Amino acid sequence: MKSVLSLIIILVTTFMITFSVPAVAQGNFAATINTMKTNQQTSKQQVRVKSTKQAAQLAQRRFGGKVLKVQSQKSGYRVKLIKKDGHIISVFVDAKSGRISGR
Repeated sequence: MKSVLSLIIILVTTFMITFSVPAVAQGNFAATINTMKTNQQTSKQQVRVKSTKQAAQLAQRRFGGKVLKVQSQKSGYRVKLIKKDGHIISVFVDAKSGRISGR
C-alpha cells in the first residue's frame, strides 16, 4: 500500500514539475500554485474503492491472510481476514479515501 502511494506521489510531483515550469518562466506564479493545489487534491481522491473485491484486495495486501467475509457498509467496506497464525482481524476500508482502519 505504501509503495503504491509513493509511486502516485512521485508521478504527481513529476507531472506538476513538467507542466509548471513554463508557467513560472512566463511569470504566472499564482496560476502555477493553483494548478499544483488542484493536482494534489485530485491525486488524493483517486484512491476510491468501488467494489467488495477491491476492498478485500487492499486489506489482504496490507495484513496478509485469507479473506473470510466482506460486507458493504454506508461509507465503505468491512473486511474480515484470518491470518496464518489463526488470528481473525476485522478492518474497515473507507470507500472514498481507501484508508484502512481497525484490526
